[in-house]
Amino acid sequence: MARASRRSSSSSKTHGHPSPVETPESPILPVPQTEAIRNSPPKPAVPDTMADAQATIPKPQTSRSQVRTPEPRQSKERINGQKETGERSPSTPGHLAPFDWDEFEARYEEALADADLQEQELLREFEDLVKFFNVWASAASVHDTERGVKRLQTRERYVKIAEQSLSQKKKHRKFCSYILSFSSSSSSSFVFVLVFLFLLLLVHTTAVQS
Repeated sequence: MARASRRSSSSSKTHGHPSPVETPESPILPVPQTEAIRNSPPKPAVPDTMADAQATIPKPQTSRSQVRTPEPRQSKERINGQKETGERSPSTPGHLAPFDWDEFEARYEEALADADLQEQELLREFEDLVKFFNVWASAASVHDTERGVKRLQTRERYVKIAEQSLSQKKKHRKFCSYILSFSSSSSSSFVFVLVFLFLLLLVHTTAVQS
Protein backbone atom coordinates (compact mmCIF):
# COMPACT_ATOMS: atom_id res chain seq x y z
CA MET A 1 0.00 0.00 0.00
CA ALA A 2 2.87 2.40 0.77
CA ARG A 3 4.42 1.72 -2.60
CA ALA A 4 1.13 2.44 -4.39
CA SER A 5 0.73 5.80 -2.63
CA ARG A 6 4.28 6.78 -3.50
CA ARG A 7 3.66 5.90 -7.13
CA SER A 8 0.48 7.97 -7.27
CA SER A 9 2.27 10.99 -5.76
CA SER A 10 5.17 10.67 -8.17
CA SER A 11 2.79 10.36 -11.12
CA SER A 12 0.97 13.53 -10.04
CA LYS A 13 4.26 15.46 -9.70
CA THR A 14 5.33 14.40 -13.18
CA HIS A 15 2.17 15.94 -14.73
CA GLY A 16 2.95 19.42 -13.09
CA HIS A 17 -0.49 20.08 -11.51
CA PRO A 18 -1.37 19.30 -7.89
CA SER A 19 -4.27 16.97 -7.42
CA PRO A 20 -7.08 18.76 -5.67
CA VAL A 21 -8.72 17.14 -2.71
CA GLU A 22 -12.06 15.82 -3.76
CA THR A 23 -14.47 16.46 -0.86
CA PRO A 24 -18.15 17.25 -0.97
CA GLU A 25 -17.65 20.47 1.08
CA SER A 26 -14.92 22.09 -1.09
CA PRO A 27 -15.82 22.17 -4.81
CA ILE A 28 -13.12 21.77 -7.34
CA LEU A 29 -12.29 25.08 -9.13
CA PRO A 30 -10.31 25.47 -12.30
CA VAL A 31 -6.81 26.94 -12.14
CA PRO A 32 -7.46 30.42 -13.70
CA GLN A 33 -10.34 31.18 -11.27
CA THR A 34 -8.21 30.32 -8.25
CA GLU A 35 -5.41 32.57 -9.46
CA ALA A 36 -7.89 35.48 -9.99
CA ILE A 37 -9.24 35.05 -6.47
CA ARG A 38 -5.75 35.06 -5.03
CA ASN A 39 -4.71 38.20 -6.96
CA SER A 40 -7.90 40.20 -6.08
CA PRO A 41 -7.43 42.89 -3.29
CA PRO A 42 -8.98 42.17 0.11
CA LYS A 43 -12.44 43.60 0.69
CA PRO A 44 -12.95 45.95 3.65
CA ALA A 45 -14.85 44.52 6.53
CA VAL A 46 -18.32 46.05 6.98
CA PRO A 47 -19.02 47.02 10.60
CA ASP A 48 -22.08 45.44 12.12
CA THR A 49 -23.01 48.26 14.54
CA MET A 50 -22.56 52.03 14.90
CA ALA A 51 -20.09 51.50 17.75
CA ASP A 52 -17.88 49.42 15.44
CA ALA A 53 -18.13 52.12 12.72
CA GLN A 54 -17.06 54.85 15.14
CA ALA A 55 -14.23 52.65 16.38
CA THR A 56 -12.97 52.14 12.83
CA ILE A 57 -12.86 55.95 12.13
CA PRO A 58 -9.27 57.18 12.71
CA LYS A 59 -8.93 59.93 15.30
CA PRO A 60 -7.34 63.24 14.13
CA GLN A 61 -3.85 63.70 15.42
CA THR A 62 -3.16 66.97 17.20
CA SER A 63 -0.71 68.93 15.05
CA ARG A 64 0.25 71.31 17.80
CA SER A 65 1.29 70.42 21.27
CA GLN A 66 -0.03 72.33 24.23
CA VAL A 67 2.02 75.49 24.78
CA ARG A 68 2.76 76.39 28.33
CA THR A 69 4.01 79.83 29.30
CA PRO A 70 7.05 79.66 31.52
CA GLU A 71 6.61 81.18 34.92
CA PRO A 72 8.89 84.13 35.69
CA ARG A 73 11.70 83.19 37.95
CA GLN A 74 13.60 85.74 39.89
CA SER A 75 17.31 85.40 39.76
CA LYS A 76 19.25 84.77 42.90
CA GLU A 77 21.29 87.93 42.39
CA ARG A 78 18.14 90.05 42.28
CA ILE A 79 16.75 88.43 45.40
CA ASN A 80 20.08 88.87 47.14
CA GLY A 81 20.27 92.52 45.99
CA GLN A 82 16.81 93.22 47.38
CA LYS A 83 17.80 91.60 50.62
CA GLU A 84 21.03 93.57 50.78
CA THR A 85 19.32 96.91 50.02
CA GLY A 86 16.62 96.11 52.56
CA GLU A 87 19.28 95.41 55.12
CA ARG A 88 21.26 98.53 54.21
CA SER A 89 18.21 100.94 54.19
CA PRO A 90 18.14 103.01 57.38
CA SER A 91 15.24 102.54 59.73
CA THR A 92 14.99 106.31 60.52
CA PRO A 93 15.20 109.33 58.13
CA GLY A 94 18.35 111.38 58.03
CA HIS A 95 18.89 114.87 59.35
CA LEU A 96 16.78 117.55 57.54
CA ALA A 97 18.09 121.04 56.91
CA PRO A 98 16.30 123.85 58.81
CA PHE A 99 13.54 125.59 56.79
CA ASP A 100 13.38 129.41 56.65
CA TRP A 101 9.72 130.15 57.39
CA ASP A 102 10.26 133.92 57.42
CA GLU A 103 11.51 133.91 53.85
CA PHE A 104 8.59 131.70 52.79
CA GLU A 105 6.11 134.13 54.40
CA ALA A 106 7.77 137.11 52.68
CA ARG A 107 7.55 135.42 49.28
CA TYR A 108 3.89 134.54 49.90
CA GLU A 109 3.01 138.14 50.80
CA GLU A 110 4.87 139.43 47.75
CA ALA A 111 2.90 137.08 45.48
CA LEU A 112 -0.37 138.25 47.07
CA ALA A 113 0.58 141.90 46.48
CA ASP A 114 1.30 141.20 42.80
CA ALA A 115 -2.05 139.46 42.44
CA ASP A 116 -3.84 142.45 44.03
CA LEU A 117 -2.16 144.86 41.60
CA GLN A 118 -3.20 142.76 38.61
CA GLU A 119 -6.77 142.59 39.90
CA GLN A 120 -6.92 146.38 40.33
CA GLU A 121 -5.68 146.89 36.75
CA LEU A 122 -8.35 144.55 35.44
CA LEU A 123 -11.05 146.41 37.38
CA ARG A 124 -9.88 149.73 35.94
CA GLU A 125 -10.02 148.37 32.40
CA PHE A 126 -13.50 147.02 33.06
CA GLU A 127 -14.70 150.40 34.36
CA ASP A 128 -13.30 152.14 31.26
CA LEU A 129 -15.12 149.69 29.02
CA VAL A 130 -18.36 150.26 30.92
CA LYS A 131 -18.03 154.04 30.48
CA PHE A 132 -17.34 153.65 26.77
CA PHE A 133 -20.39 151.43 26.40
CA ASN A 134 -22.60 153.96 28.20
CA VAL A 135 -21.37 156.77 25.93
CA TRP A 136 -22.02 154.67 22.85
CA ALA A 137 -25.52 153.76 24.03
CA SER A 138 -26.38 157.40 24.82
CA ALA A 139 -25.04 158.58 21.44
CA ALA A 140 -27.07 155.94 19.66
CA SER A 141 -30.21 156.95 21.56
CA VAL A 142 -29.63 160.64 20.73
CA HIS A 143 -29.13 159.81 17.08
CA ASP A 144 -32.30 157.73 17.09
CA THR A 145 -34.27 160.57 18.69
CA GLU A 146 -32.98 163.02 16.07
CA ARG A 147 -34.00 160.70 13.29
CA GLY A 148 -37.41 160.26 14.92
CA VAL A 149 -37.92 164.03 15.12
CA LYS A 150 -36.99 164.46 11.45
CA ARG A 151 -39.40 161.73 10.43
CA LEU A 152 -42.17 163.36 12.43
CA GLN A 153 -41.54 166.72 10.79
CA THR A 154 -41.66 165.23 7.30
CA ARG A 155 -44.92 163.51 8.12
CA GLU A 156 -46.41 166.78 9.41
CA ARG A 157 -45.40 168.54 6.19
CA TYR A 158 -46.94 165.77 4.12
CA VAL A 159 -50.21 166.06 6.06
CA LYS A 160 -50.29 169.86 5.60
CA ILE A 161 -49.72 169.53 1.85
CA ALA A 162 -52.51 166.95 1.62
CA GLU A 163 -54.88 169.27 3.51
CA GLN A 164 -54.06 172.22 1.22
CA SER A 165 -54.63 170.13 -1.91
CA LEU A 166 -57.94 168.91 -0.52
CA SER A 167 -59.13 172.47 0.24
CA GLN A 168 -58.13 173.61 -3.27
CA LYS A 169 -60.05 170.72 -4.79
CA LYS A 170 -63.12 171.67 -2.78
CA LYS A 171 -62.90 175.29 -3.96
CA HIS A 172 -62.44 174.20 -7.54
CA ARG A 173 -65.49 171.96 -7.40
CA LYS A 174 -67.60 174.76 -5.95
CA PHE A 175 -66.44 177.13 -8.66
CA CYS A 176 -67.14 174.59 -11.39
CA SER A 177 -70.63 173.93 -10.06
CA TYR A 178 -71.33 177.69 -9.96
CA ILE A 179 -70.16 178.13 -13.57
CA LEU A 180 -72.24 175.19 -14.76
CA SER A 181 -75.31 176.62 -13.13
CA PHE A 182 -74.61 180.01 -14.73
CA SER A 183 -74.02 178.44 -18.17
CA SER A 184 -77.30 176.61 -18.01
CA SER A 185 -79.11 179.95 -17.51
CA SER A 186 -77.29 181.75 -20.35
CA SER A 187 -76.35 179.46 -23.27
CA SER A 188 -74.71 182.26 -25.24
CA SER A 189 -71.79 182.62 -22.84
CA PHE A 190 -71.14 178.80 -22.65
CA VAL A 191 -68.06 178.94 -24.92
CA PHE A 192 -66.60 181.78 -22.90
CA VAL A 193 -67.03 179.78 -19.70
CA LEU A 194 -65.25 176.74 -21.18
CA VAL A 195 -62.28 178.85 -22.22
CA PHE A 196 -62.15 180.39 -18.76
CA LEU A 197 -62.20 176.96 -17.11
CA PHE A 198 -59.38 175.74 -19.35
CA LEU A 199 -57.24 178.71 -18.42
CA LEU A 200 -58.02 178.17 -14.73
CA LEU A 201 -56.93 174.54 -14.94
CA LEU A 202 -53.65 175.54 -16.56
CA VAL A 203 -52.95 178.02 -13.80
CA HIS A 204 -53.76 175.44 -11.12
CA THR A 205 -51.48 172.78 -12.62
CA THR A 206 -48.57 175.20 -12.89
CA ALA A 207 -49.05 176.25 -9.27
CA VAL A 208 -49.10 172.64 -8.05
CA GLN A 209 -45.92 171.77 -10.01
CA SER A 210 -44.05 174.75 -8.63
